[in-house]
Amino acid sequence: MPMELNPRLRVIAGCVTDVKTMADIGTDHGYLPVALIEKGKLVSAIACDVNEKPLEKAKKIIEDYGFDSSIETRLGSGLSVLKPEEAEAIVIAGMGGLLIRDLLEAEPEVAAAAKKLVLQPMNNQAVVRRYLETNGFKIIHEDLAREGDRIYEIIVAQKGVMIVEDHLDYELGYRATQTKHPLLEAHINRKIRFEEKILDHTRGKTTAIARKQFTESQAYIKRLNEVKKCL
Repeated sequence: MPMELNPRLRVIAGCVTDVKTMADIGTDHGYLPVALIEKGKLVSAIACDVNEKPLEKAKKIIEDYGFDSSIETRLGSGLSVLKPEEAEAIVIAGMGGLLIRDLLEAEPEVAAAAKKLVLQPMNNQAVVRRYLETNGFKIIHEDLAREGDRIYEIIVAQKGVMIVEDHLDYELGYRATQTKHPLLEAHINRKIRFEEKILDHTRGKTTAIARKQFTESQAYIKRLNEVKKCL
């Protein structure tokens, strides 16, 4: 039976292009490398995880599909299990943005040697984009994936120079307003709902922090609504 990926992993898989080798950091069950090898998109892959139990499950799935000679499994934290240039593409998906930043920062030579980084932070996406900008990477593609009410942000980067001129590029996605992704309006609406919760929580409070949060959220919502009008 062919490997079926959920919408999030399908979009991530679609970003792993023009490479022959990949490392999947935090592979969990190994679905992504199996699907890419199965479709002939890769010659080989390395499935990595910091936890032994999911890695054992990944090994079993890899063996069941007959790809144990093409997909190697490695136990360890982040990019520490890789050598520079060992994988053309490095995928780090399903983790918090702060953790993704820390993993890239811990092994800068490995990250810099990759032809492509495919990152899918679950939160703090702006932190990841700022890290890329200030550490010699440029975002070459962004995508969105929807599962139920949740929208996931996928960031593809490589070594290069990137200058972010608009603060919204950190928050919505690099040049998202130019590409006008079909899910962009829903993506913006989700961010507006989040900021409205902050307004509800801080409205009428007198502490300096609460007043600052209220004012910033008001301004951010206004800016997001302005972007929506241009879509």
